[in-house]
Amino acid sequence: MKSLRFLYNRIINLKKVNYLFRKVFIFIGLTLLSLTIVLNSYFVNAQQIPEDPKQAILNGKMLKMEQRLEKEYETFFNKNIADSEQSSLEMAAILAEMDEKTGTNSAVVWVMPEEKYLHLVYLSKKGEIIVKDIEDAPLNKITKVVEDFYREIESVNSPMDLAQSKQLYKWIIEPYQKEFLEAENIDNILFCMGNGVRLLPLSALYDGEKFLVEKYNISRIPAFNLINAKYEPMKNATVLAMGASKFLNNDPLPAVTLEIENIDNRLQRSSITSPTEILLNENFTLPNMQQQLKTNSFQIVHLATHANFNPGDVTDSYIQLWDDKLTLDQMSNMPWQNPPDLLVLSACNTALGDRDSQLGFTGIALQSGVNSALGTLWSVSDLGTFALITEFYEQLINQSQTNLTKAEALRQAQNLLLQGEIYFEDNRLITPHGNINLPESLAVKGKVNLSHPFYWAGFTLISSPW
Repeated sequence: MKSLRFLYNRIINLKKVNYLFRKVFIFIGLTLLSLTIVLNSYFVNAQQIPEDPKQAILNGKMLKMEQRLEKEYETFFNKNIADSEQSSLEMAAILAEMDEKTGTNSAVVWVMPEEKYLHLVYLSKKGEIIVKDIEDAPLNKITKVVEDFYREIESVNSPMDLAQSKQLYKWIIEPYQKEFLEAENIDNILFCMGNGVRLLPLSALYDGEKFLVEKYNISRIPAFNLINAKYEPMKNATVLAMGASKFLNNDPLPAVTLEIENIDNRLQRSSITSPTEILLNENFTLPNMQQQLKTNSFQIVHLATHANFNPGDVTDSYIQLWDDKLTLDQMSNMPWQNPPDLLVLSACNTALGDRDSQLGFTGIALQSGVNSALGTLWSVSDLGTFALITEFYEQLINQSQTNLTKAEALRQAQNLLLQGEIYFEDNRLITPHGNINLPESLAVKGKVNLSHPFYWAGFTLISSPW
């Protein structure tokens, strides 16, 4: 750049050069100078590309994979969602930053079924891309095992055959287990799942001794470039809790009133400075919801109601209000003062095997504008939902001495059900933090154990785990 400036100055001072030629030389000099500045700026702001040639090639392939994922969601939601394209080193830097803030140790695993093999990609804050292609798990084979696994989990009254769970663990987790997950002390995994496995209940994968949820915090992301990586402790959280226990054209959810009341009770036990806003039954309408969102800023929005993610386009999936449906395409127009950090949908239902249903469910955080969403992969029992959601808020708000992340709070709640420390007995919910009496109308007799994966494995955190 200095040499170009010197050339420019010399040209200006040449008195014997014809005026026209001097103008031409000046133009060329200024053009070269401008081009140098532009190129210098570009390289300063360009993506950090790995110096290792092999890693640089893998980085390019990873970017293309992320672009394909982004395109899928943009096509489904019919809108531009994001323009950022982060390299593997930039992703690793984000993981390192979030780990430092939260005390976690994170990695991302992309699980992409291909026609002839399962394509796996691993990345931690070390920044090295590790690819594994599992030829024993082509698309038709792995999707069949996932479907069989679903049927097994739904058979809650029979002893569970863990063969499918073990097989899926062997395909997805085992290739990285010892050399990377254990060696790097990973405790927080962000899973990016491709078509065919997006609704896999990851927390119930089994290694022969433990379920995955016993070892790791788990979240599923639409793509790394589509999440908002930020962390806000949930102390003093403001909450809008809404729901209905009965509907005009849907099955009742008898435990919803109790669920909302206990959320409020747990928040009041914390150091919360603002009361919880509640919209229940006939007050749970779109105008009332919009009015609350226009006049207040909430960190958590909780919806205890039916949320159906159906085959078809974005207008076919909806959240059931008292008297109307809030379709998924309307979620992007909610009048948030500030988008909530967490959206909770405590009674979701998705269509297994349908691509649009999977995209709608795993893209709910993108469409609503929130940082994270908590939903269920299947229609968990009403009482089972009440038990897990109650404990989730206990962990998120009251029990964390060091401010648990959302993924950690969910994991703690799931493990307490799995370990049999939370259960129903004679119309009471028994928990390590005190018992909750149930209304006589719920009529729970004897002991109801909640350790089966049906009760806890369907709950999943979508998008940011932090």
